[in-house]
Amino acid sequence: MTAASPAVAVRDGRIVAVGGAREMRDLTGPRTEVVDLRGRALLPGFQDAHVHPAFAGVTMMRCDLAGAGSAAGALARIGGYAREHPDLEWISGSGWSMEWFPGGTPARELLDSVVGARPAYLTNRDGHGAWASSRALELAGLDAGTPDPPDGRIERTADGSPQGTLHEGAAVLIGRLVPAPTPAESGTGLLRAQQHLHRLGITAWQDAIVGDYLGHADPLPVYLAAAAAGQLTARVEGALWWDRGRGGEQLDDLLSRRELAARAAAGQPGPGQLGRADRFRANTVKIMQDGVAENFTAGLLKPYLDGCGGQTGNSGLSYVDPAELREHVTPAGRGGVRRALPRHR
Repeated sequence: MTAASPAVAVRDGRIVAVGGAREMRDLTGPRTEVVDLRGRALLPGFQDAHVHPAFAGVTMMRCDLAGAGSAAGALARIGGYAREHPDLEWISGSGWSMEWFPGGTPARELLDSVVGARPAYLTNRDGHGAWASSRALELAGLDAGTPDPPDGRIERTADGSPQGTLHEGAAVLIGRLVPAPTPAESGTGLLRAQQHLHRLGITAWQDAIVGDYLGHADPLPVYLAAAAAGQLTARVEGALWWDRGRGGEQLDDLLSRRELAARAAAGQPGPGQLGRADRFRANTVKIMQDGVAENFTAGLLKPYLDGCGGQTGNSGLSYVDPAELREHVTPAGRGGVRRALPRHR
């Protein structure tokens, strides 16, 4: 590093000076850490506005299909994982893509071919659906007579039997049976995901679901524990999950959860709570209003078209009545919630 090289001085996490290396020497003390980038670029930390590290980290520890690239690649990974973990009651994981399968809906028979009679449940890479084995469908009691839940759809064969793909809230019918990760596993998963994000230059993010979703465990305790232990090195805004099965009565619960995070951030833990957690806040509520267009669950003003261009009877799903949505958002703002996210895109 030459005297004319550009340099930046940082103290207590803040930039205090920018100039040449010679100018910065006056700010250098015996305990100053000096990093020579050797001509490489220095960039500010990126902030991701919509990510799910707490869920993704656990997935990375289970059957991770990210990057499998095809149906054959996914099946190879699932089969290998099943063989490597013969004692697991359930085969679970995430990361498959709709484009790998005809119609975007993988069949249960494909999964059966690599897991046998074991129950298996693997969520889509976008989190809006899941792929289940025949045994998993059986354990959940799903058959041709099972109605679609109000917030989801069961993909079916010609005789009405579950085909193996479940969209949106229908995935919970099986997801709730999958053994939840232990607190230790969830904590390890969060730190693994954090490490991955830091490698990409991401130093802050909004976790877009802090609550129970598609069978995933609520990450709020995990974030508070990691922050209190000094392990959360990012700054995180948690979007508290609005339970679409409930109404406005849940607002008090959400504000209590927000206050729990605020107390921890202020170093004022409540009874039985952990200590300081100043890197995590929960000032956002996420209201998921509909699904996504890829699986025909996004709410539309007109019906979806079929493969021949004709109108179907499906206009997608709407989870919260628009009039009720306004009634929920206004008092949430009065309660100190800075933002409500009424759409999932």
